[in-house]
Amino acid sequence: MKRISPKTSLVLALLAVPLGAGAAFADGQNVVLRGARIVTMDEAKPEAQAIALVDGKIAAVGSDADMEPFLKGAKIYDLPAGALVLPGFQDDHNHLIWSATQAEDISLADVADEAGLRAAIEPAMAKLPKDAWLRGGGWSVGTYLNPSAKALDAITGDRLAYFDDVDGHSGWANSAALKLAGIDAGTKDPEGGRIERDAEGNPTGLLRENAMSLVASLLPQYPDEQVDAGLAKAQAEAMSFGITAIIDPSAEEWMLKGYQRADAADKLKLRVEAAVKIDAEEGAAGVGRVLKLKTDYATPRLEVTSVKLFVDGVIETGTAALLEAYVGSNSAGDPLFTSEQLNGIAVAADKAGLQLHSHAIGDRAVRMALDAYEAAEKANGKRDSRHQITHLELVDPADIARFKPLGVVANIQALWAYPDTYIVDLTEPKIGPKRSEWLYPFGALKQEGATLVGSSDWSVSSMNPLEAIQTGVTRQDITDPNGKVLTPQHKLDVMDMLRAYTVNGAYAAFDEAESGTLTVGKRADVVVLDRDVTKIAPTEIAAGKVLVTLIDGEPVYEAEGVAGK
Repeated sequence: MKRISPKTSLVLALLAVPLGAGAAFADGQNVVLRGARIVTMDEAKPEAQAIALVDGKIAAVGSDADMEPFLKGAKIYDLPAGALVLPGFQDDHNHLIWSATQAEDISLADVADEAGLRAAIEPAMAKLPKDAWLRGGGWSVGTYLNPSAKALDAITGDRLAYFDDVDGHSGWANSAALKLAGIDAGTKDPEGGRIERDAEGNPTGLLRENAMSLVASLLPQYPDEQVDAGLAKAQAEAMSFGITAIIDPSAEEWMLKGYQRADAADKLKLRVEAAVKIDAEEGAAGVGRVLKLKTDYATPRLEVTSVKLFVDGVIETGTAALLEAYVGSNSAGDPLFTSEQLNGIAVAADKAGLQLHSHAIGDRAVRMALDAYEAAEKANGKRDSRHQITHLELVDPADIARFKPLGVVANIQALWAYPDTYIVDLTEPKIGPKRSEWLYPFGALKQEGATLVGSSDWSVSSMNPLEAIQTGVTRQDITDPNGKVLTPQHKLDVMDMLRAYTVNGAYAAFDEAESGTLTVGKRADVVVLDRDVTKIAPTEIAAGKVLVTLIDGEPVYEAEGVAGK
Protein backbone atom coordinates (compact mmCIF):
# COMPACT_ATOMS: atom_id res chain seq x y z
CA MET A 1 0.00 0.00 0.00
CA LYS A 2 1.52 3.28 -1.03
CA ARG A 3 1.11 6.54 0.80
CA ILE A 4 -2.15 8.07 -0.34
CA SER A 5 -4.05 11.31 -0.28
CA PRO A 6 -7.01 12.04 1.98
CA LYS A 7 -9.48 12.08 -0.89
CA THR A 8 -8.31 8.71 -2.25
CA SER A 9 -8.63 7.17 1.19
CA LEU A 10 -12.11 8.53 1.84
CA VAL A 11 -13.50 7.57 -1.55
CA LEU A 12 -12.21 4.00 -1.27
CA ALA A 13 -13.40 3.40 2.26
CA LEU A 14 -16.78 5.10 2.22
CA LEU A 15 -17.98 2.96 -0.65
CA ALA A 16 -18.05 0.12 1.90
CA VAL A 17 -19.95 1.96 4.64
CA PRO A 18 -23.63 0.93 4.61
CA LEU A 19 -26.14 3.69 5.19
CA GLY A 20 -27.90 3.58 8.52
CA ALA A 21 -25.43 1.26 10.22
CA GLY A 22 -26.49 0.77 13.84
CA ALA A 23 -29.77 2.64 13.29
CA ALA A 24 -31.87 -0.13 14.86
CA PHE A 25 -30.05 0.03 18.16
CA ALA A 26 -32.15 1.08 21.14
CA ASP A 27 -30.63 3.18 23.91
CA GLY A 28 -29.91 1.08 26.95
CA GLN A 29 -30.27 -2.18 25.02
CA ASN A 30 -28.01 -5.04 26.04
CA VAL A 31 -25.74 -6.53 23.38
CA VAL A 32 -24.49 -10.11 23.29
CA LEU A 33 -21.87 -11.36 20.84
CA ARG A 34 -21.38 -15.10 20.50
CA GLY A 35 -20.34 -17.80 18.05
CA ALA A 36 -16.89 -16.37 17.31
CA ARG A 37 -13.52 -16.64 19.00
CA ILE A 38 -13.01 -13.78 21.44
CA VAL A 39 -9.44 -12.65 22.09
CA THR A 40 -9.62 -10.27 25.02
CA MET A 41 -5.98 -9.05 25.10
CA ASP A 42 -6.37 -9.47 28.88
CA GLU A 43 -3.65 -11.79 30.19
CA ALA A 44 -5.85 -12.82 33.12
CA LYS A 45 -8.50 -14.22 30.78
CA PRO A 46 -7.18 -14.26 27.22
CA GLU A 47 -10.06 -16.02 25.42
CA ALA A 48 -13.81 -16.49 25.67
CA GLN A 49 -16.84 -17.79 23.77
CA ALA A 50 -19.18 -14.86 24.29
CA ILE A 51 -19.39 -11.34 25.67
CA ALA A 52 -22.25 -9.21 27.05
CA LEU A 53 -22.38 -5.43 26.91
CA VAL A 54 -24.67 -3.51 29.24
CA ASP A 55 -25.07 0.27 29.61
CA GLY A 56 -21.92 0.95 27.61
CA LYS A 57 -19.75 -1.37 29.73
CA ILE A 58 -18.54 -4.93 29.42
CA ALA A 59 -20.77 -6.91 31.77
CA ALA A 60 -19.65 -10.49 31.18
CA VAL A 61 -16.88 -12.32 29.33
CA GLY A 62 -17.08 -16.10 29.30
CA SER A 63 -19.05 -19.05 27.99
CA ASP A 64 -22.36 -19.09 26.14
CA ALA A 65 -24.00 -20.21 29.39
CA ASP A 66 -22.62 -17.13 31.17
CA MET A 67 -24.67 -14.94 28.83
CA GLU A 68 -28.08 -16.27 29.96
CA PRO A 69 -28.82 -13.39 32.39
CA PHE A 70 -28.29 -10.86 29.57
CA LEU A 71 -30.27 -12.37 26.70
CA LYS A 72 -33.77 -11.09 27.38
CA GLY A 73 -34.43 -8.08 25.17
CA ALA A 74 -30.83 -8.00 24.02
CA LYS A 75 -29.49 -7.32 20.56
CA ILE A 76 -27.76 -10.63 19.86
CA TYR A 77 -25.07 -11.16 17.26
CA ASP A 78 -24.73 -14.83 16.30
CA LEU A 79 -21.41 -14.43 14.58
CA PRO A 80 -20.08 -16.69 11.83
CA ALA A 81 -17.61 -19.43 12.67
CA GLY A 82 -14.10 -18.18 12.03
CA ALA A 83 -14.88 -14.59 13.01
CA LEU A 84 -12.75 -12.86 15.65
CA VAL A 85 -13.81 -10.44 18.39
CA LEU A 86 -11.21 -7.97 19.68
CA PRO A 87 -11.06 -4.74 21.68
CA GLY A 88 -11.70 -1.73 19.47
CA PHE A 89 -8.65 -0.58 17.54
CA GLN A 90 -6.89 2.59 18.69
CA ASP A 91 -5.04 4.68 16.10
CA ASP A 92 -2.54 6.69 18.10
CA HIS A 93 -1.40 9.06 15.33
CA ASN A 94 -4.22 10.09 13.01
CA HIS A 95 -4.72 13.60 11.56
CA LEU A 96 -8.43 12.91 11.32
CA ILE A 97 -10.10 16.30 11.19
CA TRP A 98 -7.36 18.10 9.25
CA SER A 99 -7.14 15.39 6.59
CA ALA A 100 -10.91 15.09 6.41
CA THR A 101 -11.33 18.83 5.90
CA GLN A 102 -8.62 18.96 3.24
CA ALA A 103 -10.29 16.02 1.48
CA GLU A 104 -13.05 18.46 0.53
CA ASP A 105 -10.46 20.55 -1.36
CA ILE A 106 -8.63 19.79 -4.62
CA SER A 107 -6.92 16.41 -4.58
CA LEU A 108 -3.61 16.01 -6.40
CA ALA A 109 -3.35 12.33 -5.47
CA ASP A 110 -1.55 10.32 -8.13
CA VAL A 111 -0.92 13.41 -10.26
CA ALA A 112 2.26 12.63 -12.20
CA ASP A 113 2.41 15.22 -15.00
CA GLU A 114 0.99 18.53 -16.18
CA ALA A 115 -1.94 16.87 -17.94
CA GLY A 116 -2.99 15.22 -14.68
CA LEU A 117 -2.41 18.46 -12.82
CA ARG A 118 -4.68 20.33 -15.21
CA ALA A 119 -7.37 17.66 -14.97
CA ALA A 120 -7.31 17.92 -11.16
CA ILE A 121 -7.38 21.72 -10.91
CA GLU A 122 -9.49 23.04 -13.79
CA PRO A 123 -12.86 21.66 -12.60
CA ALA A 124 -12.41 23.44 -9.28
CA MET A 125 -11.39 26.66 -11.03
CA ALA A 126 -14.66 26.64 -12.91
CA LYS A 127 -16.71 26.27 -9.74
CA LEU A 128 -14.90 28.53 -7.28
CA PRO A 129 -15.13 32.35 -7.19
CA LYS A 130 -12.19 33.98 -8.97
CA ASP A 131 -10.88 35.45 -5.73
CA ALA A 132 -10.93 32.07 -3.92
CA TRP A 133 -7.73 30.17 -3.24
CA LEU A 134 -7.11 27.00 -5.22
CA ARG A 135 -5.96 24.77 -2.40
CA GLY A 136 -5.64 21.14 -1.39
CA GLY A 137 -3.00 18.47 -1.22
CA GLY A 138 -2.01 14.90 -1.86
CA TRP A 139 0.80 15.32 -4.40
CA SER A 140 3.81 13.14 -3.81
CA VAL A 141 7.54 13.73 -4.27
CA GLY A 142 7.66 10.12 -5.45
CA THR A 143 5.09 10.68 -8.21
CA TYR A 144 5.33 14.28 -9.43
CA LEU A 145 9.08 14.70 -9.76
CA ASN A 146 9.48 18.37 -10.67
CA PRO A 147 6.79 20.54 -9.05
CA SER A 148 7.22 24.20 -9.93
CA ALA A 149 5.35 27.48 -9.75
CA LYS A 150 5.55 27.66 -13.54
CA ALA A 151 3.67 24.35 -13.89
CA LEU A 152 0.87 25.74 -11.71
CA ASP A 153 0.93 29.15 -13.42
CA ALA A 154 0.22 27.55 -16.80
CA ILE A 155 -3.09 26.33 -15.36
CA THR A 156 -4.03 28.87 -12.69
CA GLY A 157 -2.80 32.11 -14.21
CA ASP A 158 -2.82 34.82 -11.58
CA ARG A 159 -5.28 33.01 -9.26
CA LEU A 160 -3.82 32.10 -5.86
CA ALA A 161 -2.86 28.43 -5.55
CA TYR A 162 -1.15 26.37 -2.84
CA PHE A 163 -1.00 22.59 -2.22
CA ASP A 164 0.52 20.53 0.59
CA ASP A 165 2.27 17.29 -0.30
CA VAL A 166 0.90 14.00 0.98
CA ASP A 167 3.10 13.86 4.09
CA GLY A 168 2.74 17.53 5.02
CA HIS A 169 6.43 18.42 4.83
CA SER A 170 6.47 20.31 1.50
CA GLY A 171 4.24 22.96 -0.02
CA TRP A 172 3.76 23.89 -3.69
CA ALA A 173 2.79 27.47 -4.51
CA ASN A 174 2.19 29.29 -7.77
CA SER A 175 3.73 32.66 -8.60
CA ALA A 176 0.70 34.64 -7.42
CA ALA A 177 0.88 33.00 -3.99
CA LEU A 178 4.67 33.54 -3.79
CA LYS A 179 4.16 37.21 -4.65
CA LEU A 180 1.42 37.66 -2.04
CA ALA A 181 3.73 36.11 0.56
CA GLY A 182 6.59 38.40 -0.48
CA ILE A 183 8.82 35.48 -1.44
CA ASP A 184 11.44 36.37 -4.03
CA ALA A 185 15.13 35.85 -4.71
CA GLY A 186 16.02 38.06 -1.77
CA THR A 187 13.88 36.24 0.80
CA LYS A 188 15.92 34.41 3.41
CA ASP A 189 15.03 30.88 4.46
CA PRO A 190 13.13 30.93 7.75
CA GLU A 191 14.58 29.05 10.70
CA GLY A 192 13.80 25.37 10.25
CA GLY A 193 12.63 25.82 6.66
CA ARG A 194 13.90 25.95 3.10
CA ILE A 195 12.76 27.83 0.02
CA GLU A 196 13.81 25.80 -3.01
CA ARG A 197 15.53 27.92 -5.66
CA ASP A 198 16.65 27.56 -9.27
CA ALA A 199 20.20 28.12 -10.52
CA GLU A 200 19.67 31.90 -10.53
CA GLY A 201 18.40 31.89 -6.94
CA ASN A 202 14.74 32.46 -7.79
CA PRO A 203 12.09 30.56 -5.80
CA THR A 204 10.82 27.51 -7.68
CA GLY A 205 7.51 27.32 -5.84
CA LEU A 206 8.55 24.51 -3.51
CA LEU A 207 8.62 25.25 0.22
CA ARG A 208 10.02 22.83 2.80
CA GLU A 209 9.11 22.47 6.47
CA ASN A 210 8.77 25.85 8.26
CA ALA A 211 8.97 27.72 4.95
CA MET A 212 5.53 26.33 4.13
CA SER A 213 3.95 28.69 6.64
CA LEU A 214 5.06 31.72 4.60
CA VAL A 215 2.19 30.93 2.25
CA ALA A 216 0.02 28.58 4.33
CA SER A 217 -0.48 31.28 6.97
CA LEU A 218 -2.24 33.39 4.33
CA LEU A 219 -4.89 30.78 3.57
CA PRO A 220 -8.41 31.64 4.76
CA GLN A 221 -9.87 29.63 7.63
CA TYR A 222 -12.00 26.69 6.61
CA PRO A 223 -15.76 27.23 6.96
CA ASP A 224 -17.40 25.23 9.75
CA GLU A 225 -19.59 23.44 7.23
CA GLN A 226 -16.58 21.98 5.43
CA VAL A 227 -14.93 20.92 8.67
CA ASP A 228 -18.10 19.26 9.96
CA ALA A 229 -18.83 17.44 6.70
CA GLY A 230 -15.27 16.16 6.45
CA LEU A 231 -15.19 14.96 10.04
CA ALA A 232 -18.44 13.06 9.64
CA LYS A 233 -17.10 11.21 6.60
CA ALA A 234 -13.71 10.46 8.12
CA GLN A 235 -15.22 9.23 11.37
CA ALA A 236 -17.45 6.86 9.40
CA GLU A 237 -14.38 5.54 7.62
CA ALA A 238 -12.51 5.05 10.90
CA MET A 239 -15.40 3.13 12.44
CA SER A 240 -15.71 0.95 9.33
CA PHE A 241 -12.12 -0.12 10.06
CA GLY A 242 -12.89 -0.96 13.70
CA ILE A 243 -11.25 2.18 15.12
CA THR A 244 -12.84 3.42 18.35
CA ALA A 245 -10.26 5.96 19.59
CA ILE A 246 -7.52 8.13 18.13
CA ILE A 247 -4.74 10.49 19.08
CA ASP A 248 -4.78 13.55 16.83
CA PRO A 249 -1.08 14.42 16.84
CA SER A 250 -1.13 18.04 15.71
CA ALA A 251 -4.42 19.77 16.39
CA GLU A 252 -4.84 23.48 15.78
CA GLU A 253 -7.58 25.43 17.52
CA TRP A 254 -9.96 25.30 14.53
CA MET A 255 -9.66 21.52 14.64
CA LEU A 256 -10.40 21.40 18.36
CA LYS A 257 -13.45 23.57 17.72
CA GLY A 258 -14.61 21.08 15.10
CA TYR A 259 -14.30 18.13 17.46
CA GLN A 260 -16.02 20.16 20.19
CA ARG A 261 -18.93 21.05 17.90
CA ALA A 262 -19.36 17.42 16.94
CA ASP A 263 -19.35 16.28 20.56
CA ALA A 264 -21.84 18.98 21.59
CA ALA A 265 -24.17 17.69 18.85
CA ASP A 266 -23.66 14.08 20.01
CA LYS A 267 -22.02 13.30 16.67
CA LEU A 268 -18.52 12.54 17.90
CA LYS A 269 -18.39 8.80 18.54
CA LEU A 270 -14.62 8.30 18.59
CA ARG A 271 -12.61 9.26 21.62
CA VAL A 272 -10.04 11.88 20.65
CA GLU A 273 -6.91 12.81 22.51
CA ALA A 274 -5.07 15.73 20.95
CA ALA A 275 -1.53 17.06 20.84
CA VAL A 276 -0.84 20.74 20.10
CA LYS A 277 2.27 21.84 18.24
CA ILE A 278 4.93 24.05 19.81
CA ASP A 279 7.73 25.23 17.52
CA ALA A 280 11.21 26.53 18.27
CA GLU A 281 10.22 30.18 17.90
CA GLU A 282 7.46 29.96 20.52
CA GLY A 283 9.59 27.85 22.85
CA ALA A 284 8.64 26.87 26.39
CA ALA A 285 6.18 29.77 26.58
CA GLY A 286 3.93 27.67 24.36
CA VAL A 287 3.17 25.33 27.24
CA GLY A 288 0.82 27.89 28.72
CA ARG A 289 -1.10 28.11 25.43
CA VAL A 290 -1.47 24.33 25.34
CA LEU A 291 -2.75 24.27 28.92
CA LYS A 292 -5.36 26.90 28.06
CA LEU A 293 -6.53 24.84 25.07
CA LYS A 294 -6.67 21.82 27.37
CA THR A 295 -9.13 23.72 29.57
CA ASP A 296 -11.12 25.35 26.78
CA TYR A 297 -11.69 22.19 24.74
CA ALA A 298 -12.38 19.52 27.32
CA THR A 299 -15.50 17.55 26.38
CA PRO A 300 -16.64 14.00 27.18
CA ARG A 301 -14.88 12.62 24.09
CA LEU A 302 -12.13 15.19 23.54
CA GLU A 303 -9.09 15.99 25.64
CA VAL A 304 -5.88 17.91 24.93
CA THR A 305 -3.13 15.85 26.54
CA SER A 306 0.11 16.46 24.71
CA VAL A 307 2.64 18.78 23.13
CA LYS A 308 3.64 17.98 19.54
CA LEU A 309 7.25 18.58 18.55
CA PHE A 310 8.39 18.32 14.93
CA VAL A 311 12.06 17.58 15.55
CA ASP A 312 12.93 17.16 11.87
CA GLY A 313 11.49 16.60 8.41
CA VAL A 314 11.70 13.60 6.07
CA ILE A 315 14.55 11.71 4.42
CA GLU A 316 13.24 11.92 0.85
CA THR A 317 13.59 15.73 0.76
CA GLY A 318 16.80 15.80 2.79
CA THR A 319 15.14 17.53 5.74
CA ALA A 320 15.40 14.63 8.21
CA ALA A 321 18.16 15.15 10.77
CA LEU A 322 20.82 12.44 10.52
CA LEU A 323 23.89 11.64 12.61
CA GLU A 324 25.98 11.30 9.44
CA ALA A 325 25.69 13.13 6.13
CA TYR A 326 23.41 12.00 3.35
CA VAL A 327 25.15 9.91 0.69
CA GLY A 328 26.90 12.20 -1.81
CA SER A 329 26.32 15.28 0.34
CA ASN A 330 28.05 17.28 3.01
CA SER A 331 24.75 17.85 4.78
CA ALA A 332 23.19 15.64 7.44
CA GLY A 333 19.99 17.69 7.50
CA ASP A 334 19.15 20.25 10.14
CA PRO A 335 16.83 19.59 13.08
CA LEU A 336 14.03 22.09 13.59
CA PHE A 337 15.22 22.83 17.14
CA THR A 338 18.53 23.27 18.85
CA SER A 339 19.07 20.84 21.70
CA GLU A 340 18.64 23.69 24.16
CA GLN A 341 15.31 24.73 22.63
CA LEU A 342 13.98 21.17 22.52
CA ASN A 343 15.09 20.37 26.07
CA GLY A 344 13.56 23.59 27.38
CA ILE A 345 10.14 22.80 25.94
CA ALA A 346 10.32 19.19 27.10
CA VAL A 347 11.19 20.17 30.68
CA ALA A 348 8.40 22.78 30.84
CA ALA A 349 5.75 20.52 29.30
CA ASP A 350 6.69 17.57 31.48
CA LYS A 351 6.58 19.76 34.60
CA ALA A 352 3.05 20.81 33.60
CA GLY A 353 2.00 17.15 33.40
CA LEU A 354 1.67 17.10 29.62
CA GLN A 355 2.81 14.25 27.42
CA LEU A 356 5.31 14.84 24.64
CA HIS A 357 4.64 13.52 21.13
CA SER A 358 7.71 13.99 18.94
CA HIS A 359 7.96 13.54 15.19
CA ALA A 360 11.42 12.08 14.60
CA ILE A 361 12.38 10.50 11.28
CA GLY A 362 16.18 10.66 11.26
CA ASP A 363 18.50 9.01 13.76
CA ARG A 364 19.78 12.36 15.02
CA ALA A 365 16.22 13.56 15.60
CA VAL A 366 15.38 10.37 17.52
CA ARG A 367 18.44 10.86 19.71
CA MET A 368 17.55 14.50 20.34
CA ALA A 369 14.03 13.52 21.40
CA LEU A 370 15.35 10.87 23.77
CA ASP A 371 17.84 13.37 25.18
CA ALA A 372 15.04 15.90 25.73
CA TYR A 373 12.90 13.34 27.56
CA GLU A 374 15.88 12.38 29.68
CA ALA A 375 16.49 16.07 30.47
CA ALA A 376 12.86 16.38 31.59
CA GLU A 377 13.23 13.37 33.85
CA LYS A 378 16.39 14.77 35.42
CA ALA A 379 14.84 18.20 35.95
CA ASN A 380 11.41 17.11 37.22
CA GLY A 381 12.00 13.66 38.65
CA LYS A 382 10.91 10.35 37.21
CA ARG A 383 7.17 9.98 36.66
CA ASP A 384 4.78 7.90 34.60
CA SER A 385 5.04 10.28 31.65
CA ARG A 386 4.60 7.91 28.67
CA HIS A 387 6.18 10.40 26.30
CA GLN A 388 6.07 9.23 22.69
CA ILE A 389 8.32 9.31 19.65
CA THR A 390 6.53 8.71 16.38
CA HIS A 391 7.69 7.50 12.95
CA LEU A 392 11.13 6.21 14.00
CA GLU A 393 12.17 5.58 10.41
CA LEU A 394 15.89 5.49 11.16
CA VAL A 395 17.15 4.76 14.67
CA ASP A 396 20.79 4.39 15.63
CA PRO A 397 21.39 0.98 17.27
CA ALA A 398 22.91 2.69 20.31
CA ASP A 399 19.57 4.38 21.06
CA ILE A 400 17.29 1.33 20.85
CA ALA A 401 17.90 0.32 24.45
CA ARG A 402 17.08 3.80 25.80
CA PHE A 403 13.32 3.54 25.22
CA LYS A 404 12.43 1.13 28.03
CA PRO A 405 14.34 2.76 30.94
CA LEU A 406 13.02 6.18 29.94
CA GLY A 407 9.48 4.81 29.57
CA VAL A 408 9.27 6.19 26.04
CA VAL A 409 6.48 4.81 23.85
CA ALA A 410 7.44 3.91 20.27
CA ASN A 411 4.57 5.07 18.06
CA ILE A 412 4.93 3.21 14.76
CA GLN A 413 3.33 3.36 11.32
CA ALA A 414 3.94 -0.25 10.32
CA LEU A 415 2.34 0.24 6.90
CA TRP A 416 5.43 2.16 5.82
CA ALA A 417 7.84 -0.70 6.56
CA TYR A 418 8.11 -2.31 3.13
CA PRO A 419 10.21 -1.61 0.02
CA ASP A 420 8.01 0.88 -1.83
CA THR A 421 9.31 3.71 -4.00
CA TYR A 422 9.82 5.92 -0.93
CA ILE A 423 12.23 3.34 0.47
CA VAL A 424 13.88 1.99 -2.69
CA ASP A 425 14.17 5.18 -4.74
CA LEU A 426 14.08 8.04 -2.24
CA THR A 427 15.48 6.70 1.04
CA GLU A 428 18.02 3.89 0.65
CA PRO A 429 20.10 5.80 -1.95
CA LYS A 430 20.28 8.76 0.45
CA ILE A 431 21.47 6.81 3.49
CA GLY A 432 23.31 3.82 1.99
CA PRO A 433 23.07 0.08 2.72
CA LYS A 434 24.54 0.04 6.25
CA ARG A 435 22.09 2.54 7.71
CA SER A 436 19.25 1.05 5.67
CA GLU A 437 19.50 -2.07 7.84
CA TRP A 438 18.02 0.06 10.64
CA LEU A 439 14.97 1.34 8.79
CA TYR A 440 11.84 0.98 10.92
CA PRO A 441 13.56 -1.21 13.53
CA PHE A 442 10.38 -2.43 15.22
CA GLY A 443 11.75 -5.89 16.02
CA ALA A 444 14.83 -4.46 17.72
CA LEU A 445 12.68 -2.06 19.76
CA LYS A 446 10.47 -4.96 20.85
CA GLN A 447 13.49 -7.05 21.86
CA GLU A 448 14.73 -4.22 24.05
CA GLY A 449 11.38 -3.97 25.82
CA ALA A 450 9.97 -0.82 24.24
CA THR A 451 6.19 -0.39 24.24
CA LEU A 452 5.01 -0.31 20.61
CA VAL A 453 1.74 1.40 19.67
CA GLY A 454 0.08 1.30 16.25
CA SER A 455 -1.03 4.19 14.10
CA SER A 456 -1.62 5.26 10.51
CA ASP A 457 -0.62 8.93 10.23
CA TRP A 458 -3.75 9.22 8.08
CA SER A 459 -4.00 10.72 5.52
CA VAL A 460 -0.36 10.01 4.73
CA SER A 461 -1.43 6.38 4.41
CA SER A 462 -4.52 4.21 4.78
CA MET A 463 -5.97 4.13 8.28
CA ASN A 464 -7.03 0.46 7.92
CA PRO A 465 -5.30 -1.29 10.86
CA LEU A 466 -5.38 -4.67 9.12
CA GLU A 467 -3.12 -3.33 6.36
CA ALA A 468 -0.64 -2.06 8.92
CA ILE A 469 -0.85 -5.29 10.93
CA GLN A 470 -0.03 -7.39 7.86
CA THR A 471 2.86 -5.15 6.85
CA GLY A 472 4.31 -5.17 10.35
CA VAL A 473 4.35 -8.97 10.22
CA THR A 474 5.53 -9.47 6.61
CA ARG A 475 7.49 -6.27 5.81
CA GLN A 476 6.16 -6.71 2.25
CA ASP A 477 3.82 -4.85 -0.08
CA ILE A 478 0.34 -6.13 0.80
CA THR A 479 -0.45 -6.39 -2.92
CA ASP A 480 2.57 -8.61 -3.62
CA PRO A 481 2.92 -11.54 -1.20
CA ASN A 482 5.95 -12.78 -3.14
CA GLY A 483 7.64 -9.40 -3.19
CA LYS A 484 10.83 -8.22 -1.54
CA VAL A 485 11.01 -8.00 2.23
CA LEU A 486 12.37 -4.93 4.02
CA THR A 487 14.88 -5.74 6.78
CA PRO A 488 13.26 -9.04 7.86
CA GLN A 489 15.13 -8.94 11.17
CA HIS A 490 12.68 -6.24 12.27
CA LYS A 491 9.46 -8.21 11.69
CA LEU A 492 6.86 -8.42 14.43
CA ASP A 493 4.35 -11.20 15.00
CA VAL A 494 0.62 -10.77 14.69
CA MET A 495 0.02 -10.59 18.44
CA ASP A 496 2.63 -7.83 18.71
CA MET A 497 0.66 -5.84 16.16
CA LEU A 498 -2.71 -6.55 17.79
CA ARG A 499 -1.33 -5.40 21.13
CA ALA A 500 -0.02 -2.25 19.45
CA TYR A 501 -3.52 -1.40 18.23
CA THR A 502 -5.39 -2.35 21.41
CA VAL A 503 -3.93 -2.68 24.90
CA ASN A 504 -0.75 -0.73 24.12
CA GLY A 505 -2.72 1.95 22.33
CA ALA A 506 -4.85 2.43 25.43
CA TYR A 507 -1.72 2.55 27.59
CA ALA A 508 -0.19 5.30 25.45
CA ALA A 509 -3.38 7.33 25.95
CA PHE A 510 -3.46 6.71 29.74
CA ASP A 511 -6.76 4.92 29.12
CA GLU A 512 -5.86 1.34 30.03
CA ALA A 513 -8.24 1.34 33.00
CA GLU A 514 -11.15 1.96 30.61
CA SER A 515 -10.21 0.37 27.29
CA GLY A 516 -7.73 -1.75 25.38
CA THR A 517 -8.87 -5.15 26.69
CA LEU A 518 -12.21 -6.93 26.84
CA THR A 519 -12.43 -6.96 30.62
CA VAL A 520 -15.53 -6.73 32.77
CA GLY A 521 -16.13 -3.14 33.81
CA LYS A 522 -14.30 -1.52 30.93
CA ARG A 523 -15.95 0.46 28.13
CA ALA A 524 -17.72 -1.67 25.59
CA ASP A 525 -15.52 -0.71 22.63
CA VAL A 526 -15.40 -3.79 20.42
CA VAL A 527 -14.53 -4.80 16.86
CA VAL A 528 -15.59 -8.00 15.08
CA LEU A 529 -13.46 -9.24 12.16
CA ASP A 530 -14.65 -11.67 9.52
CA ARG A 531 -11.57 -13.89 10.04
CA ASP A 532 -9.24 -14.89 12.81
CA VAL A 533 -6.09 -13.00 11.85
CA THR A 534 -4.06 -14.97 14.39
CA LYS A 535 -4.70 -18.26 12.57
CA ILE A 536 -4.41 -17.41 8.87
CA ALA A 537 -1.45 -16.80 6.57
CA PRO A 538 0.01 -13.35 7.32
CA THR A 539 -0.41 -12.40 3.66
CA GLU A 540 -4.19 -12.73 4.07
CA ILE A 541 -4.62 -10.39 7.04
CA ALA A 542 -5.20 -7.18 5.06
CA ALA A 543 -8.01 -8.81 3.09
CA GLY A 544 -10.02 -9.08 6.28
CA LYS A 545 -13.15 -7.02 6.80
CA VAL A 546 -14.81 -5.54 9.83
CA LEU A 547 -18.26 -6.98 10.47
CA VAL A 548 -19.28 -4.85 13.45
CA THR A 549 -17.81 -1.95 15.43
CA LEU A 550 -19.30 -1.00 18.79
CA ILE A 551 -18.47 2.07 20.87
CA ASP A 552 -19.88 2.25 24.39
CA GLY A 553 -21.86 -0.86 23.44
CA GLU A 554 -23.59 0.92 20.55
CA PRO A 555 -23.19 -0.57 17.06
CA VAL A 556 -21.72 2.32 15.07
CA TYR A 557 -20.86 0.21 12.03
CA GLU A 558 -22.37 -2.98 10.64
CA ALA A 559 -21.22 -4.51 7.37
CA GLU A 560 -23.84 -5.25 4.76
CA GLY A 561 -25.81 -8.34 5.69
CA VAL A 562 -24.69 -8.26 9.31
CA ALA A 563 -27.19 -7.34 12.00
CA GLY A 564 -28.03 -8.44 15.47
CA LYS A 565 -31.46 -9.87 16.15
